[in-house]
Amino acid sequence: MAVTITPVYQYVEETIQGAQLRNAKLAVTGLPANGVTSVAHGLVDLRGAGITPLAVGLEPKSNSNFWENAPADATNVYVGVGAASGTHAVDIYVTY
Repeated sequence: MAVTITPVYQYVEETIQGAQLRNAKLAVTGLPANGVTSVAHGLVDLRGAGITPLAVGLEPKSNSNFWENAPADATNVYVGVGAASGTHAVDIYVTY
């Protein structure tokens, strides 16, 4: 089964200092058990260049352990899955 990434929402918030932070939720399904998967986040700045998330949060959607295996970069979030078998799902929340 292939990994499926679905953007669920995106919004912009403004901090008290005036900085604008963008937030996005990605629904990811089909993650293989016992391994690390590179999940392409597709985040871009106003010029269309890839951007590294400031923060990443994982919300399990299946019965497994999930973790961010390495810091996210301008193209991927690296998700580790600790279940023994099957495929798994997680929601990824990013701030950039």
